Amino acid sequence: MTLNAPIDGVNLPLRTSEDPIAQKLPRIYLELFDVLAAQLGESEQGRFTLVVAKEPPTVIDARNLAYAVGRVSARPMVIRWEGMDRGMMRALESEGIAYIRDAADAYLPFMGIKVSSGLDAPEPRPLSAQAQRIVLNLISGRWDGLTAGELASLCGRSRPSVSKYLSEIQAIAPGLVRSRGKSRVLRNPGHPVEDLLDGFEGYLSSPVERRVRMAIRPDVATLGDAGALLAGKTALAFFSDLAHDDGRTTVAMDKAGLERFRDALGDSWVEAPWYEPCPLEVELWAYPIDAPSDVSVVASGLRSVDALSLYVECSKRDTDDIRLLDAVDQLRERICQL
Repeated sequence: MTLNAPIDGVNLPLRTSEDPIAQKLPRIYLELFDVLAAQLGESEQGRFTLVVAKEPPTVIDARNLAYAVGRVSARPMVIRWEGMDRGMMRALESEGIAYIRDAADAYLPFMGIKVSSGLDAPEPRPLSAQAQRIVLNLISGRWDGLTAGELASLCGRSRPSVSKYLSEIQAIAPGLVRSRGKSRVLRNPGHPVEDLLDGFEGYLSSPVERRVRMAIRPDVATLGDAGALLAGKTALAFFSDLAHDDGRTTVAMDKAGLERFRDALGDSWVEAPWYEPCPLEVELWAYPIDAPSDVSVVASGLRSVDALSLYVECSKRDTDDIRLLDAVDQLRERICQL
């Protein structure tokens, strides 16, 4: 196969194939790296062993693997990982370990080659709404292994837009986005739910764009027709020991659902003043819920947002309500046990 060829400024094709020395390496390394025989150009000098990281590697991993490869092969070893930052590249160079980050960043001292873009990987930032939607579906195991094209279809967005979302995700967790031919693939290499949630939690935001306090609470059928899902404290009571509040129901809707709801109510649409209690609070969510939960159907007639999406909504609230915070902790424990 061909991998990121040619390397910028070198103009030599890079070809890879199965490498029999993989069978001579300790199994622990094969769990972390794909071991390939590589050829850069046509000369004998351009033959080496390419080790492609399956998940973010450390310099220690690279050093230990270089030692193991050196014991079974005379060919130099080159490590490849697309998420390599400038600090790691400098550290590998100081160890004398060759690397290829991508077509614009490579260090191959056995060939006298070094090319550099001068750019680091993008800085991690809070996720946009659609990137967050993709991450939550990945953590839940639903969109694992999908290509950018498949994600575009599911999200109802263009491929260029999805490519931007994947870049946002890759900036936070490079090992979750891989290249497969011309496609980019979202894949969890085996991280537990708790580890993924720990890694992304600081980059997640409340999905609620605004709240509408209604003075009336219409029947379940009207809410269901608008695609309403139980949310907030109302849904949280089904996932924890938080007591149900019969005086207020909180539901989530996307923009299209809220418009249908307004049209269905017509002149009956009345919002409650801020100083009065409201029987119904409608949350406008920035993205739809792709896998609602049935946990609340029997008791309420409505489905609820899924546990992970509910956790993000509730954990991002600015509150000192001890009962709510305890229920959120219970919900997180439940999610991490899945």
